[in-house]
Amino acid sequence: MEEGKETKGKLTTEPMIQRTTEEERDRLSELPDFVLLHIMNFIDTKDALRTCILSKRWKDLWKHLTTLSFDQSTSLFDERRVVNFNKFVSQVLSCRDGSILLINVRLVIFESIGSQLLNRIMKYAVLHNVQRLTMNIPFFYGKISTYLDPIIFSCQSLTYLELHNISCWPPLELPKSLQLPALKTLRLTRVLFTATNNVCAEPFTTCNLLNTLVLNDFFLHNDAKILFISNSNLSSLKLENLKIRDTFQHKVVLSTPNLSSLTVCIFGASSLSIQPLSSTCNLSCLEEGTIDIATDISHPVLIGWLQVFTNVKILTLSYETLKLILKDLSNLATMGSQPPCFVKLESLKVVTYLFRVISDEEVNKAVEYLLQNSPLIRVLLSKKLYHGSLLNYLGKCFYILFNLFHFLFPFLADALFLQQIIGC
Repeated sequence: MEEGKETKGKLTTEPMIQRTTEEERDRLSELPDFVLLHIMNFIDTKDALRTCILSKRWKDLWKHLTTLSFDQSTSLFDERRVVNFNKFVSQVLSCRDGSILLINVRLVIFESIGSQLLNRIMKYAVLHNVQRLTMNIPFFYGKISTYLDPIIFSCQSLTYLELHNISCWPPLELPKSLQLPALKTLRLTRVLFTATNNVCAEPFTTCNLLNTLVLNDFFLHNDAKILFISNSNLSSLKLENLKIRDTFQHKVVLSTPNLSSLTVCIFGASSLSIQPLSSTCNLSCLEEGTIDIATDISHPVLIGWLQVFTNVKILTLSYETLKLILKDLSNLATMGSQPPCFVKLESLKVVTYLFRVISDEEVNKAVEYLLQNSPLIRVLLSKKLYHGSLLNYLGKCFYILFNLFHFLFPFLADALFLQQIIGC
């Protein structure tokens, strides 16, 4: 019986010991440093730094990160936590291995980080040859000199810059010229351009490698009448909410001979703040164009926009744009200007949305007017659930409401925004 028990014990205990050893094996720590660092670069720096307590192997690993991601959203409306967040950022900059190049910096700030610390981050990024920089920050004071050291706008290594001014007003005033020779992608939200000479603002002329430009909710300063987007390398341009400050004399002029994609979107702007759009070249390389208007604009301004797209091959028009054309058609007094001839047009895409009432007859009427001077092409009618999805549509609605509440009731708006973030 005893031998039987021993045999039985061997059969039951040996596999269990082997399985326990396998379970306790730390496979993650066995990975090479470069693999672990690659994984850590995808998470928030605060979480990456927490790995230092795991073992001696992990103690200094975070100091070799090539991505720094600071997200202040977890510290909102708690003064002590905001102070601790600022101290944490400062300590990371002090303790990180300075011999390691910095590829990517991401900042998400909702409360004041302090101009001194923010400028320290910018200088640290520039000195360590940062390549990608993303900032979501409320610039309450508007002027660069008040809040942000312009050193970042002369960074020689920067290839990607995304700057979102999340404060409702004022817009962030940028330097007259962006000295970013390596920049390939630029995304700006709620910024202000000033004139470089006479009445013309030319901020992008020296960005020789710029390939993609997205401008959202931008403004021209009082001394500037023209935003001149001049860049021979630019291939993709998106303009959202073309607004002005005081007068309808402001306009946007393109000098982008190699542009292949052009998108113009306007949501919720006053008809008196819409800027005319023109081009000094015929945009002969234009492959795709999109016009999406969700507000009333004058017929001459719309015709001026269409003139810019005369050499496009694929043109996409939104439901709101069609309604605007139909409105003009119903008012014969505004129809003095005729649509241009789209000489290269191969396809016209008409995007309508479910639950929006527009008949096939109305679509045909608008299309016939638009193409009356153009060769016959195929017309594609696409029906979507709002702009891509219901979630995106609701997101835009929330964004508009948040900005409205923030303007009228700043404290209430911030409280509502906090609830959305932390799920209170």
